[in-house]
Amino acid sequence: MEFKRLRFFLLVCLISTPTVSEPVCSKFAYEEQLLEKMVTVEFNVGQMEKEIKNTNNLVLESLRHLKQTREKMTEEFEALKLEAKNVLNDNEVKASNTIKDLKAETAKTLEEYDNKIKEFGEAAVVPNIAFKARTPSSLDPDDNAVIVFTKNIVNIGNAYDNTTGLFTAPIDGTYLFTSQLCLQSGKHITFGIYIENIVYAMSRYYGNGVSDYICFNIETTAVLKANQRASVKSWSAATGNILSDEENHRWNVFSGTLIHK
Repeated sequence: MEFKRLRFFLLVCLISTPTVSEPVCSKFAYEEQLLEKMVTVEFNVGQMEKEIKNTNNLVLESLRHLKQTREKMTEEFEALKLEAKNVLNDNEVKASNTIKDLKAETAKTLEEYDNKIKEFGEAAVVPNIAFKARTPSSLDPDDNAVIVFTKNIVNIGNAYDNTTGLFTAPIDGTYLFTSQLCLQSGKHITFGIYIENIVYAMSRYYGNGVSDYICFNIETTAVLKANQRASVKSWSAATGNILSDEENHRWNVFSGTLIHK
């Protein structure tokens, strides 16, 4: 509609504008000139319409390309966003699994460490195994016989039997054993500390003076396996009551303790 008005306005302008250079002719000549101008104007308007149409087509084509580009970029962006989301999810799962594995491995390591500490602690702690017994069952011990000390002073672990005179090792370890015997005046004795039937310490003592009552000590360290036995044995002695045992003066004693596990 606007275009038609433009054509009419141009036509009117051409008709109403006088041309001084043209000679005044007949009515037919004037109409011919007018028609020629109208044709020219119509041609120019047609060209303008064509150019406007081409411009519109170019604009529409550009808009179409822009729309396609925008849609493509939107699709690519959505694809990238989805890919990034999937990667993040995968990484999150992997990180979660890694953390879970690290926690499990750490817990296992800590448990092993605690067990080792406990094991080392138990190995380092020496159990309290100790005994001390006095008062022999006989003051006239037989040769090659165990001297039985009947009165327990200490018996931690209940490893010493005061009816047999035997100490039985409850666990493997290194033990320290001592024994003291007190002789009547003028008597003599050879006695020793035995592990099973093997002598570990032995000595021979004499009561020299007529009125001397002397106490003698021996000791030994021995590595025992569990259930091995220790005892004091008389190897040879004088006859009669050779030992002197008094509550307030002289004690005959057998003792032992675990010193290392």
